[in-house]
Amino acid sequence: MYLDSWAKRSFDIAMSLLLLPPALIIMGLASLNILIREGRPVFFVHRRAGRNGKPFWLPKLRTLTTDADPYEPLTEPDKDLLVTRTGKPLRRHRLDELPQLFSVLAGHMSLVGPRPELPNVVTTYKSVHKKRLLTKPGITGLWQIMGNHNLEMHHDMKYDLYYLREASLWLDVKILGMTLRFVFNPKWKHPYESRIYTHHIPQSDRDFCGQRN
Repeated sequence: MYLDSWAKRSFDIAMSLLLLPPALIIMGLASLNILIREGRPVFFVHRRAGRNGKPFWLPKLRTLTTDADPYEPLTEPDKDLLVTRTGKPLRRHRLDELPQLFSVLAGHMSLVGPRPELPNVVTTYKSVHKKRLLTKPGITGLWQIMGNHNLEMHHDMKYDLYYLREASLWLDVKILGMTLRFVFNPKWKHPYESRIYTHHIPQSDRDFCGQRN
């Protein structure tokens, strides 16, 4: 199975090492900007659920004010109040996620996979939601670049279920290519979405998957 194969792990390591030099430059510039404009801390770590629900620490560049609760979901009004000036472009272009390359190298995450969920949310999962935990979470993935981010991720599952069924090295390569374009243009939508049909989702699961009619 590709999700557990040496090919996926080798791809993760090779691509992470390739991306790390430019990522370090971006992180250095962003860190300096955060330190000057918002002060310390520059980074923060977030408790997330990994494969099989095992918790791990997920690092990010700080994009919220120091009085914000990082475990509380942000509403649109909250974003205006709690996201810092430096944090807004970092979040828009997903650059706050770059420190997670170290999580990939450590083996806690994959470059491509389901979005890592909060542990307290995982405790409320039904059986269909738990399918997202069958593999390592990803820095990027179909949900991350196509999903409705106004919904909680486990209520828009067709992307993750599609990926779990169709995962391959070629699909990972395509998703990374789509991610690069998404980073430069967050409003961009790929026509690949039209291939994610509801027939990939069992009928019993569709109420939880954001089915489109």
